Amino acid sequence: MTDNVQTTIDGPNFEYTFDADRGTLRSLEADGREFLARGPLLNVWRAPISNEMVDWGTAEVEEWYELGLDRLEHAVESFEISDIADGVTRVEITTLVSAPDADAGFETTYLYHVFGTGDVLLGVRAEPNDALREGITNWLPRVGVQLEVPDAFSELSWHGNGPVETYPDRNNGAAIGTYAGAVSEQYVPYVRPQEYGNKTDVRWATLSAADGAGLAAFGRPTVNVSAHDVANLDRALFDYQLEERDGVLFNVDHAVTGVGGTPVQPSPEHRVVPDGPFEFVVGFRPRTADDLSPMELSRRRLPYAFASTSPVGGFEAEHDADDGTITASAVVRNAGAKPERIDVPLTVNDEVVASRTVDLAAGEKTTVSFEYDVPETGVFEVRVGDEPPRLFTAPRLSLEGEWRFRKGDDPARAEPEYDDSDWELVEVPATWEAHSEYTENDVFGWYRTTFDVPESWAGYALELPLGAIDDVDETFLNGEKIGQTGTFPEDGFETAWSEPRRYTVDPSTVAFGGENAIAIRVYDGGGGGGLHEGPLGPITVVPTGD
Repeated sequence: MTDNVQTTIDGPNFEYTFDADRGTLRSLEADGREFLARGPLLNVWRAPISNEMVDWGTAEVEEWYELGLDRLEHAVESFEISDIADGVTRVEITTLVSAPDADAGFETTYLYHVFGTGDVLLGVRAEPNDALREGITNWLPRVGVQLEVPDAFSELSWHGNGPVETYPDRNNGAAIGTYAGAVSEQYVPYVRPQEYGNKTDVRWATLSAADGAGLAAFGRPTVNVSAHDVANLDRALFDYQLEERDGVLFNVDHAVTGVGGTPVQPSPEHRVVPDGPFEFVVGFRPRTADDLSPMELSRRRLPYAFASTSPVGGFEAEHDADDGTITASAVVRNAGAKPERIDVPLTVNDEVVASRTVDLAAGEKTTVSFEYDVPETGVFEVRVGDEPPRLFTAPRLSLEGEWRFRKGDDPARAEPEYDDSDWELVEVPATWEAHSEYTENDVFGWYRTTFDVPESWAGYALELPLGAIDDVDETFLNGEKIGQTGTFPEDGFETAWSEPRRYTVDPSTVAFGGENAIAIRVYDGGGGGGLHEGPLGPITVVPTGD
């Protein structure tokens, strides 16, 4: 049955209904039982953790509220349904996901495939717009889909890290296995109610009722999951204020930002940053009590390529600075209903330098690989197919090694022409207690060095990784201040001793084809002091955004 509001897809023992106006699944009914209260929708929100609410850092939650991440709505732009193979129905939905009072949002495509077995494969592509990218200073809380199931499905089981909650930067003490427990038992009573209960590296998870029936979710290859039975987690200040929700909230996430420490932000590799489109595929299936086990269901070879939102994905590339070779690979998928021949180009600086042609049956996928030799110097924008490009730079410019160092404080030391020839030569990274026996606390020191930037890098901004600096730094390039982390005593001392520095420098500040002088003013309120931990470099280029 199809009309302008709802579309129902029938199978041997199921009836799934899509809401065309809202752009989502409305119902997953199997064997006469409803398994869904609210359909899977793009979600990037989580109740902020304490580190994201306090102002020792940047209080990320203030940006999230301003951008409306906690109140996203879906404006449906298109809804299409088609039978693409025997027993396979495709539903493609495009939406703009944003808060009603905010410009920031995601252009989002949902690509559902419903199989005669009752399985649903969902591919999601979410493209953050410029307002969203510019509004996020550090990271998004998460990216994935969120759905709600009836409250009878109150038992959570999963195959992944456990049995305790885990996050990308908090899972070393957990083991991969199969675990189970009540949804209510997943709650963690922190001093203030906040996000809790995430599970990492999950292959499958189910929310089940007492009779064993439930909704199963599958990751390809893995996902993060969490299940909540409280309604006001992001608004309660104390446990007694928590309210029971009508139904169970089920998060199936492509990526989740880590939790860091106190007061330490999560490291860059554990952050969800809006630097490109997010693409992922997950599977769902209502399970009756006599169905196959979740583990058996997860081992089936379903055609997950059907739910891919683009024929090329999983793009990876590396540059070997020693031999000047770029290696690139990507996954090629046939999401169509018939065999296809797909051409896959490797592009370097807008020039096709190699190509692969693959023949794939419907729903099949394969991996293609390339190797390309690049010149000794330059900037190389590499892409496979229409994937977002990766930038590589040659030669490799490291900042580790010999720097000039002097105790004390003098603002003239920031100037590029300052004569530092009589300063001490030191090796960094190292604490200044180690390289100069500078053991006093509440003191200043300066570091200086120079490096040459190739003329072929002209027009790009530079990114300078400077490692962790104890405690506060103020960094200058060619006399221009390019960054500061932490707060100096004159403004109320706040340490940032463990936070890696990574400063972006506008092209107008850089002397391309010549020598560049970097100077770092450092204040130590206690501890080892100085440029104590890498990585220092390598220096790379980033687009200017013009």
